[in-house]
Amino acid sequence: MAKAITSIGKYSNTLAVARQLLSGMFADCVLVTASAGAKGEITIATTNPPQFYSYPTDTFNEEQWESYCYYGTNIGTTQLVSDWDVGTHKLSLTPDAASEYDTTSKVELHHLFYSMEYLNAINQAIAFYNNKSKYLLNLNDSTTITLTRTERNNVSGSYIITYEYSLPTDCLWLHQVTTEHRVVGVKITGTLTNDLTLGEEVEGSSSGATGLVSYTSATDGYIRVREESGTFTTSDTVIGQDSSETVTSISEIDRTKSAGDGTFPEGNIIDHRDWRVLSSYLPKLKLDENHYIVIEDLRLWLEYQGIQDDVASDTDTIMLPSDEFVKVAATFLPFSKIESDTLRATFNDCLRTRDEVKMRPPMHPYPNARKCW
Repeated sequence: MAKAITSIGKYSNTLAVARQLLSGMFADCVLVTASAGAKGEITIATTNPPQFYSYPTDTFNEEQWESYCYYGTNIGTTQLVSDWDVGTHKLSLTPDAASEYDTTSKVELHHLFYSMEYLNAINQAIAFYNNKSKYLLNLNDSTTITLTRTERNNVSGSYIITYEYSLPTDCLWLHQVTTEHRVVGVKITGTLTNDLTLGEEVEGSSSGATGLVSYTSATDGYIRVREESGTFTTSDTVIGQDSSETVTSISEIDRTKSAGDGTFPEGNIIDHRDWRVLSSYLPKLKLDENHYIVIEDLRLWLEYQGIQDDVASDTDTIMLPSDEFVKVAATFLPFSKIESDTLRATFNDCLRTRDEVKMRPPMHPYPNARKCW
């Protein structure tokens, strides 16, 4: 049974979603879509909640609302609302953004906390969860490690086999390593300006042959292809059907080589006795030279546990349980801005949640996991 190349994670939200959930707890989030715009102006198409679409003229600027673009053109741009005309539904912003707002633009409006304050609170909450391993993430990686053999002294057929590989920087506890399944493949050597995309279909310009990319290296000047249909020739230009990248000036086509098929069968799980972790500033996976056979250009699938990284971009992923995470994040917002009884009650409820998380014992790594950092 083959495993698909997917991320493991019960919870997954972007920074933008987490910020909207957090700001929504304090009724401090209006979501806006644009129908037109300029660098300092948005014509509003819709608002959520919908009643803000008809708020009286000057409401947003008199209350000094902040505009933060979380999607589309001008993503990541923060501005201050300088005018609001309910008749034209035009929101004026200052200073000007880098580009003109358009129909792809989606904006958050805040009046209690600024987007930077939400970001700081979210990252402080992440640090809180990471302290003493209150929450370990189940992660995997199938792109960091590709098995290699490097040529020695440029003498054909003489290779140094590599048994040590750098691990992903977010890998704290490694518990399982699986080798990609191999099939009969074709190694096509030529000139690559850029790498093609793993798994994409390629086609020969003159032969019409097709196949799927299993390995690509612009540095080494070759690709490996599986499921060849037809016959690639040295007169071809091999063209990626998704990336549009090419292999030109083909000098060799070798059909004695293997290729990975993109799956990681359970039968290819490497015995725990045949690998270990070399713990250092940059930890490495060490394969046993006496028991493991390196087949170049196959990938390794790593299953491990790590912690949540800090976030900065709206598309960054947060894989912590959102229902309690946003409550913990709320406790790191500036308390000086929490004045009303309603907000204080919400804040106190969030403090109770943070205390509950703090009292939990640390999560434990999987049995047989090896410590990397």
